[in-house]
Amino acid sequence: MLNNSTLLLVQIGFTVLTTLLLIAAALSTDALAEQRLWALGNVVTCLGLAVGNMTQLPAVVHGGFSYALLGLGLALVLRGVRQFCDLALTGRWLLGITAVTFLIPAYFATVQPSQTARLVATGLLLGGLNLACAITLVRGLRGSVRAMMWIAVSGFTALGLALVLRSVYQLVAYASGPNAVSDETLMSITILVVALAQVTIAFGLIMLVAHRYAEKLNRLTLLDPLTGTLNRLGMERMGQRVLVRSRQSMRNVAIALVDADHFKAINDKYGHPVGDQVLVHLAKLLIAQVRPGDLVVRYGGEEFLLLLDGSGPESAFRIADRLRELVTQAQVATPAGNIRYQVSVGVSNTEKSGYSLAQLILDADAALYRAKQEGRNRVCVA
Repeated sequence: MLNNSTLLLVQIGFTVLTTLLLIAAALSTDALAEQRLWALGNVVTCLGLAVGNMTQLPAVVHGGFSYALLGLGLALVLRGVRQFCDLALTGRWLLGITAVTFLIPAYFATVQPSQTARLVATGLLLGGLNLACAITLVRGLRGSVRAMMWIAVSGFTALGLALVLRSVYQLVAYASGPNAVSDETLMSITILVVALAQVTIAFGLIMLVAHRYAEKLNRLTLLDPLTGTLNRLGMERMGQRVLVRSRQSMRNVAIALVDADHFKAINDKYGHPVGDQVLVHLAKLLIAQVRPGDLVVRYGGEEFLLLLDGSGPESAFRIADRLRELVTQAQVATPAGNIRYQVSVGVSNTEKSGYSLAQLILDADAALYRAKQEGRNRVCVA
């Protein structure tokens, strides 16, 4: 079996490796702030391990200051974890954790020298910080990212339990005398668990960030960059889901195609930037008026599509006409002055068109064409 000196070198090697891995991830141009906290925390932890092994230094340094660095490093990691979960950990907490992880071991290194007491206390403190990271992830993350969360959680939990259980064992052994399991064996097991847990934590944290980037990229592919509404791809994906659920529950769904009247004239007279302001204004108005389960889509150019879940022909007409009236009354503040505009709306419904998204859009488009032909600024129903 490898001796503890060799295992300690292995642990230090893993610590340096995981630190370099987190630093590399944090140095990317679009790195999250929490990635920098994780990298900084690991750097500080490495410094703490290095100082702790310099036994030629005064006891207050290698037996006190080194643990303060370890505590600060883990506190920075915890702060990054909480930030990733949209939670806060103030600077006062960082200072408090650092102070506690300095004062307690320093006391047992200088005032009341006791290696056992120092190791028990620091094991409980540092183990508790790792368990706090695991608990924060479990309680703070929601959605699909939870599937990736368990890698980091398992690492933090293993590391935290290894330190806490080692402290408990040392406390019991100190109180009751020699135990069947030697301290040498316990040290070997602890070093191995800590080394493996560090790699697991680093890999888990990087996977969490990668998953968040993937989610963000997926959202961007479904959204219109100008208005923030769904684009056609987003409509296809989410619209089909709504229609499938509505068909199963025999619930009506309506489609409203909303088109800005004479939009080309606005662009020609005021320029495309002002035209974009009009589109953004219209999108915000539509989003503000529909219900949470409804979809707002930029269908193309100056045309928006509303998917109104649970709306029959009459309620869909009322919603569309209310929106048309709100647009008529509104003004868009632009560098060229306040601009008024109007919209025409074509409405279709599953009662007539069925649950085919393509057919609903086709019928709504025909109704919109009729609204344009009849003079614009009106709602027509297929």
